[in-house]
Amino acid sequence: MRAQKVKIRGLKKPQFKRLKELTHHAKNLYNQTLWTLKEAFEATGKYFSYPQRPIKP
Repeated sequence: MRAQKVKIRGLKKPQFKRLKELTHHAKNLYNQTLWTLKEAFEATGKYFSYPQRPIKP
């Protein structure tokens, strides 16, 4: 997986700091989820896929 780089112009310093903080938390949450799923797979042998949405008539 490659990192996506996007330039966001016009942010004030506090806005940039907050955006950086939020993206850092998002990255950590993603990595924690991957680790948890890996541990669950190793313990149970079951793969957890994305939940399927029910089809509405």
